[in-house]
Amino acid sequence: MATCLAFAAVASAAELANAPSLAARAARFPPLRSATAAFDQEREVSLVDEVLRAKGRLALAAPASFRLDLTEPEPMTLAADDKTLVVRDAQGKTLPVPAEFAGLATFARTLTDLLLGSRSPAGFAETWRDADTVTLVPQAGTTGPFSEITLRFAPTGQLPDEIVMRERGGDRTTIRLHDVVLNAPAAKGP
Repeated sequence: MATCLAFAAVASAAELANAPSLAARAARFPPLRSATAAFDQEREVSLVDEVLRAKGRLALAAPASFRLDLTEPEPMTLAADDKTLVVRDAQGKTLPVPAEFAGLATFARTLTDLLLGSRSPAGFAETWRDADTVTLVPQAGTTGPFSEITLRFAPTGQLPDEIVMRERGGDRTTIRLHDVVLNAPAAKGP
């Protein structure tokens, strides 16, 4: 009986060591310090019948630099570096940060940690659907806008091809990344 229990304990430890995780998936690839990608975004808002679309380019650099160059529907740049957020219009003029963007610097750091650091954001648990699809679900007591964030990777892709963010109010944002460049010099934040 003791031998069976010992074998079961060793088997359970081995299963946990081989359990899917963002960290285990990232270990298959060289470390990421930066990434750039073009993106297409669809936003479904519960109060609007049409799907809102945006396009642009995203640049991430560890530990906390995030830049979003929006080309459609209108040119705009959002740049975050740690806790600093800057918004610029098409002519490069710095604009006041709109109230609805107040949490973007924190979200940008979380996104940078998640995509480059290959770890779940604090307060989220990983639920793997298959070897290349993970859903991050808020843990009990976690506040924030998201009810879940799903990342879909290509089997050989280091960054997700698709990010689906579902908000507690029912809104959904889908971001598809393409033309990804890894570990190239990224544009600085603000």
